[in-house]
Amino acid sequence: MEAKELALVGKVEMRIALAETDKKLQDLLKVYLAPLLLKLSSEYVAVRNKVISICQHINTRIKSPDIKLPVAALLKQFKDNANVPLIRHFDILYIQQGISRLSVSDRLELLPILIHGIATDYTKSPQHASQLFHLILRLLNHFKLPPRGSKEDDELRSSLGIENDDAEFLSHWFGKLLLLTVTRQGSSEAGSPPRCHGLSTDDYKFLTLQGKPDAWDPSADAGLNLVETKALVSKFLASGMFTSEEKFLPALYASADTNSRVSEIGDDILKRVSLTKDLEDTKFVECLLNIYFGSTAAEGALPVKVPLRIRILNLLSKSVACTAYPKEIAKIVEDGLLSIETAPSGRTNAGREASKFRSAIFSLVNFVARRGSVSNLSNIAEGLVGNLRAFIEDQGWPTPDRDQDMELRGYAYETIGLLAKAAPENLLLEPTLRLLEWLFRSLREDGSGKDVAVSIEEALSSLLGAFTKPSDPTVLDNFRRLLLKYSTSGSSSNAEKLSRSTQYVTTRFANRCLSYDDIMARWIDILAISGGSGQRQEVVEEGRKGLDPYWFRMANTVSGPDSEKLQMAFPDLDSLVRFIFSQQEDFEDSMDIDRDGDVRTTVSEFKRHWAETFPAVVTFCTRIAINTALAAKGINEALSEDWGRKLETLLSTDQGARQAFRAYAADESHQWSLAIVLRSSFEQLTREELGDSGDAGDTLVRLCSLCPEKVWLQAGLLQDVRTLEPSIFSNNSARRQAAAHAFGLLASHGKANEAIVEQSTSLFFNKLATWKTAVGGDINQISGAIVALAYFFSRAHWRNNTTLLEEHPAFKLTESLIHVLKDSRDATLNAAAFAAIDQLSLFHVIEPSSIARFSSFQDIARQVFDAAKTGTTAAILALGHLSMTTEESESAGEDMKTDYIFIQEKLFELHEVRQSEVQFSVGEALSCFASGWDSKALTAELDIEHLDQQHGPWDAPLLTPSGPKREKTLATVLEKTLKGCRQTKPSLKKASVIWLLCLLQYCGHKPEIQEFLPQCQTAFKICLSDRDEVVQEAASRGLGLVYEKGDRQLKDNLVRDLVSSFSDNKSKMSGTVTEDTQLFEPGALPTGDGSVTTYKDILSLASEVGDSSLVYRFMSLASNNSIWSSRAAFGRFGLSNIFSDSSVDGYLAENPKLYPKLYRYRFDPNPNVQRSMNDIWNALVKDSSATIDKHFDAIIDDLLTSILTKEWRVRQASCAAIADLVQGRTLEKYEKYLGQIWDKCFKVLDDIKESVRVAAASLARVLTGILTRSLEAGDSSLKNAGAMLSRVLPFLLSTSGLESSAEEVRMFSLHTLLQIVKKSNAKTLNPHVPELVERLLGLLSSLEPEAVNYIHLNAAKYNLTEQKIDDMRLQSVRSSPLTESIDRCLDLADADTMKELIPCIESAMKNAVGLPSKVGCSRILVTLSTRHNFLFKPYADGFLKLIQKYIHDRNETVSSSYAAASGYVARLASDKQLLSTITFCHKLYFESEEDKSRLAAGDIILSISKNAADRFNSLSSSLLPLIFLAKHDSHDPVKKLFEETWSDNVAGSRSVLLYLKEIIALADTYLESQKWNLKHTAAKTVADAMTSISTGNDEIGKSNAEIIWPALDKAAGGKTWDGKEIVLEAFVRFVERGKSLWGEDAKMKKQIEKVAIREAKRTSKPYRPHALEALGKACRARTDLEISGTVVEIVEGVLEEVVGEGEEDEGEKMDVDGGEVLKDTALKEKTLSACVSALLNAPNTNLLSPADLSKRITSVLNFAVKANSTHAKDVYLTTFTSLQSLFGRLPTETTLSDAAAKTALEKLLFDPTFEGLPEAMRMKRAEALVTISKVNGFEWIVEKVQPEVAGGERSVGVRGVLGNVGKRA
Repeated sequence: MEAKELALVGKVEMRIALAETDKKLQDLLKVYLAPLLLKLSSEYVAVRNKVISICQHINTRIKSPDIKLPVAALLKQFKDNANVPLIRHFDILYIQQGISRLSVSDRLELLPILIHGIATDYTKSPQHASQLFHLILRLLNHFKLPPRGSKEDDELRSSLGIENDDAEFLSHWFGKLLLLTVTRQGSSEAGSPPRCHGLSTDDYKFLTLQGKPDAWDPSADAGLNLVETKALVSKFLASGMFTSEEKFLPALYASADTNSRVSEIGDDILKRVSLTKDLEDTKFVECLLNIYFGSTAAEGALPVKVPLRIRILNLLSKSVACTAYPKEIAKIVEDGLLSIETAPSGRTNAGREASKFRSAIFSLVNFVARRGSVSNLSNIAEGLVGNLRAFIEDQGWPTPDRDQDMELRGYAYETIGLLAKAAPENLLLEPTLRLLEWLFRSLREDGSGKDVAVSIEEALSSLLGAFTKPSDPTVLDNFRRLLLKYSTSGSSSNAEKLSRSTQYVTTRFANRCLSYDDIMARWIDILAISGGSGQRQEVVEEGRKGLDPYWFRMANTVSGPDSEKLQMAFPDLDSLVRFIFSQQEDFEDSMDIDRDGDVRTTVSEFKRHWAETFPAVVTFCTRIAINTALAAKGINEALSEDWGRKLETLLSTDQGARQAFRAYAADESHQWSLAIVLRSSFEQLTREELGDSGDAGDTLVRLCSLCPEKVWLQAGLLQDVRTLEPSIFSNNSARRQAAAHAFGLLASHGKANEAIVEQSTSLFFNKLATWKTAVGGDINQISGAIVALAYFFSRAHWRNNTTLLEEHPAFKLTESLIHVLKDSRDATLNAAAFAAIDQLSLFHVIEPSSIARFSSFQDIARQVFDAAKTGTTAAILALGHLSMTTEESESAGEDMKTDYIFIQEKLFELHEVRQSEVQFSVGEALSCFASGWDSKALTAELDIEHLDQQHGPWDAPLLTPSGPKREKTLATVLEKTLKGCRQTKPSLKKASVIWLLCLLQYCGHKPEIQEFLPQCQTAFKICLSDRDEVVQEAASRGLGLVYEKGDRQLKDNLVRDLVSSFSDNKSKMSGTVTEDTQLFEPGALPTGDGSVTTYKDILSLASEVGDSSLVYRFMSLASNNSIWSSRAAFGRFGLSNIFSDSSVDGYLAENPKLYPKLYRYRFDPNPNVQRSMNDIWNALVKDSSATIDKHFDAIIDDLLTSILTKEWRVRQASCAAIADLVQGRTLEKYEKYLGQIWDKCFKVLDDIKESVRVAAASLARVLTGILTRSLEAGDSSLKNAGAMLSRVLPFLLSTSGLESSAEEVRMFSLHTLLQIVKKSNAKTLNPHVPELVERLLGLLSSLEPEAVNYIHLNAAKYNLTEQKIDDMRLQSVRSSPLTESIDRCLDLADADTMKELIPCIESAMKNAVGLPSKVGCSRILVTLSTRHNFLFKPYADGFLKLIQKYIHDRNETVSSSYAAASGYVARLASDKQLLSTITFCHKLYFESEEDKSRLAAGDIILSISKNAADRFNSLSSSLLPLIFLAKHDSHDPVKKLFEETWSDNVAGSRSVLLYLKEIIALADTYLESQKWNLKHTAAKTVADAMTSISTGNDEIGKSNAEIIWPALDKAAGGKTWDGKEIVLEAFVRFVERGKSLWGEDAKMKKQIEKVAIREAKRTSKPYRPHALEALGKACRARTDLEISGTVVEIVEGVLEEVVGEGEEDEGEKMDVDGGEVLKDTALKEKTLSACVSALLNAPNTNLLSPADLSKRITSVLNFAVKANSTHAKDVYLTTFTSLQSLFGRLPTETTLSDAAAKTALEKLLFDPTFEGLPEAMRMKRAEALVTISKVNGFEWIVEKVQPEVAGGERSVGVRGVLGNVGKRA
């Protein structure tokens, strides 16, 4: 068997050895190579060795690249023998060698075979799979991918037959390839195998053919270019060959590539596949992390490079699943922040890259901190925070080093805050609070700038929540210490060191993290508000919030139904005072402080350290004391805004509250604290500083009034009474008043030092004695003395309760007061006198009898009354309190009025005072007159207790001074006041209702009042309808008081009476009402028919309802309009309380038609009506939402009717009401009304009244908001959104919207439309897209400002061009939001929508009027062709054809836009339509008379060339000939356009050869055209074609010459024209290079001769020089032709014409036929040069006999001399070069001895003027002399040039050449 196999193999070897030629060898190998290699699987070693030896022989024979190997068979064999490595080895060897010898098509046929099963091949042998993969990469370079998104692209995977495993394999290794970086030999570490970032050693080997060095060397035979291959692989990854899942990782790698060609494709793929990628897949997250970190194995994958790491971090930052890998996150931070790798490319790149990398790390950590679970974060938070701190400190901390990234620093701080918040147990809530202190210190000292400081504050804000929960006492203790430490604005010892205030943050921490009863927190708040004018407002505001329990609770309570019910714990007063005044420096020793320590010393010490906090401390401690005292007795004042002021007011007005505080102060346990506060307020009042003492005076008086004697004594106030004197003498009236009051309280005390008191009173009396002469500040001092004495004597009298003797100093004071009142005109003194009389009267120190000793009581009362009439409150109260001293009596007659009657009348006369607020003081005075000390107005006046006062129980009634009894006075005053309420006199009525209110308020507890309550009710009810708001306010409040003070029956009667007055058909108003009685101001109550003003109008209002039973009720409602239009009627004590308290809501239930009207009135433009109606609504309707839902249809019907009524107020109210009605309600509720709402809304948008337009705009915004929110909601409200759109869009697009004549309506409609488009999703908007796109395209023009058209028409006036304006308009269209919306519509469109959209676009194109719309239409075609090509492809042909119609637009910009669009549409069009378009361009170019049409054709072709390059290339044979021809157009813009197209698509001039036949055929067609332009263009085309194919020195091929000659001959014929010289040049080129054709054709030779002579004889002066020169060149090129005689004849005539015989002749000739042109010297010289060139090139030296040659040379030289007679330099130069050429052509044996020739040459070559010629020209002359001197007979030249050689020639170079004259080679 072995022998048999060996024999068989031997035969094959013999055949191969005998193969003589490569062809035979190739044929043999095709048959035998694969079977031969199959024998390598033989079991016999000899057979295998024999095959291997044969292979070695074959290897030597197949080195020739022409020998093709059977690659397909070998490949199949390779795949089939997976288990025989030897066969596979040799197979792959020959496959690699042979594949490059195959044609491209054959190679591509192998691609599916190579790919098939490659995944399996890899499992069998990675080495062989590596080689196959390399082969695949080589073949991919030839594979043409179908357009992305096309059907072929989608089916690419199936068409190539790629299995899923193989596709996954390829995508995997394509991705690995994108990571590959070839490492140089020796660059890797010694002993370690090569690898690169992201790849393991095995990966690297696989991709480099097992480490083969030339695998990626492009210069090697099978080497590949790595950069190009990566780009190629990226394109394949983008194709339909791979699924989204398979693309993702390779796309990720590609996006991070440094090559933009790769990264751009990667980015694009990544964007597309990211939409479907599940970032929450744990396997995917682990995969990313493995890629990021690489492998820890010795030969495992290295970590990827930083750009890819950044991409991975960005992905992880979007995956919540990644938060479950805390250790990996920690490692990312540690590696990235503390050991950042530097890029080898340079420090700058490394810096930018590192910054991006760190930003990505921070983003990830930030995301993890926000979204990670507590359990995961708690494990790593500590380490992460440590690393972040280390990062910040590495930058420099607290002051950063220079050139650090501050943005990252801020990010680090924020992330630390988030991490600490996420895992506070270990990081924050540890005893030392290291992290918190570090952050506080950073905030104070970090000098990184404002942005970083904001980040630190944000980090600290993140930690707030961690400290709000209960924590370890030690931690809390240290936390409070830390806050206290940083709550002070500590200044640094180093003046240069930054110190930023941390007070705001610490205050915020104190307010959020510590309870309200925490003393330390409140002290921090006090420090915050005590910073003075330099303190930041936000710090002060935060401090105030912390001290006010209402705002504290608002800031710390989650809003909800029970939030108001939560009880707050207040600080303990004693602990608070003790801490503030004794232990704020060291609060640990709080229990060691002696609570009974010296108050004065304690306060003094505190004042020394914390003087600026005094006001805040006193105020806060006092309020806490009051609150605690009231709470102890069950008096709980609800927390509300201005809590402190309300507490103080309650204490001043409520007797129970005062008693409660007295009981609290009597408790010894609180007395030290109260003494401290009392002393502090005393210190503040008596400080030496000038100005206001703030609240200290009021606090001192309030505390003195309510605290027992022990507290006074403990505070040490009695012995310091005299320290009040400076304040009593102060210029500040408030300070003066408070000090005087305090003096009266303290000095009158029994334990006060009498001597000290005596000294003070003496001082005061001494001051008082100077009142007559005092001025300025002395007046203030006297004023203070008067008040102080009054307070002192009044309180002393009450304390002692003894009868005053006549010599008592109080009477001395009284006497002085009487004199002051009578004689002084000083307001300050008089005010002091009133205050003194007030106090002395109150405590009955003075009586009518005691006053009578010095003056008549009535005179004094009159003096006070006179001041009271001016509105002086002090005088009014003084009069009221003075009246308390009179005895109750009847009138004694008109002439003899008792003091009682007199003062009563005076009090009532005060109704004439105009100021309403003064009447409240009068009411208070009347209450005092009527009830004496029983009036509650005097509650706060009783500021000291009587010695006999009982203290048990705590609320025992207080003893009051006993004065004259009052039994009938209250009834009398009430009757008189009630009578006044019914009067018509406005001032009396207003005063009376206010007095009645005051009497009820202050004397309501008296039994007499109960009897008068019904009358009071009636009076107040009548006053409700008054037109004066103050009267209404008082009446409303009075009704509330009546209701409060009445019994149940009275309350019910009151409600019934009130309701009946609003609903009964009886008028409750006094007086007669007629039809024309005006009941309220015009416009106060708007209705549908106008503002109601009279009773007649009320009937109209009632008729609106349409229910006759309600007429009278509405009349009553209207008659009481003042109530509804005034806020006053619904105050705190007003009608709303009464309505709410009684069950009256059944009324509206019986009258549902009232709801629409009442609802609308709630939105009335008049704020008064609006407020009142809201109050009624709230009072009567318990469940507003349910009521509205129940009557929704009635309400909205009424509003939709009212919105278009005549009355503007109603229209405005209706707009606001509808806006409120539809918000928050489901679409189903108002869907059927939506169309009407939009319609009517748009109508009122154009209202004549601006305020109505504003309201309508507001409604429109609401409707738009509802719609856009519905659209944003997505699928959940898809039905709603669709329903709304179907109703709204027709309105927006109708005459009510976009086509409205009103600008506001149009603009709003447009804005709404754009919002709809922006927010909608595809399902919702697609049904409307076709119409929307069409309308939006039209709007582009209609919304363009009219001024643009004006400027366009008058462009010249504004120094502009129409084109420039059009360019700006074009730019405007591109950036227009309308364009953006159109694009959005197209993006959403699907196949069905596109089908409907196409006719709409066609319609828009047809109907477009202005430039913007037309340009928009062209732009939409571009968008569809580029971004929606798959959907648009079926319609591309139609639009490409349609464009032909619109390309003729008269505006060039529009025409160009459509032309540009055609290029994009051409991408998708069929070949048939594209050919039709090319035909159209031909027609456009050749058949039109206008340059504009030819430009359009150029634009179309250029656009196709640029935007559809592949389609252009496929039809280049149809396009390039036209382009070549058109690039010779005579119109420059057209010419440039086609030149650009030609240069873009053609590599060089020789490319003309490819299309020569087509070009010449096209040009030949138009050489005989009737249009001169086309004729000349065709001629130039032929000429250029000739020039292009004859570049270089080679002759033209005969076939090409045959093609071009007829056209060239035709082009040269005919008349001359500008530019024809180009044709002549081509003609000469043909003669020079076309001998292969004309050399064999005698007829053609003759024609060439004819053309040359004919053209030379042309008489056109500009053309003639070219023709003559061409003639000479033709003669020289035609070696078979001798026509020099003819040439001489032609030139002779020209010379005669140009040079002439004399100047006169010359002048005459130049005046004839073109003479003017010949006056141009340049043309003359050009003609002469051409003559010389023609003459000297014409003689054929080989055809002329020696004799004829001699004669001819002599002849031409003579004519040359004539031509040079002008001594023109250009003529000289031509002469020199032509002479050298002529004599160089002479045969060597030629002898010229003609004397005439010698003479001529001497003239031509030895003119004396030559010295002035440039060196270059002299060099040409010298070269000509050298050549001529070699001719026999011209030896004389040698001698002639000797002088020049000897030095006559100045140029060394020229002399060197002249030295060669006469020398023969």
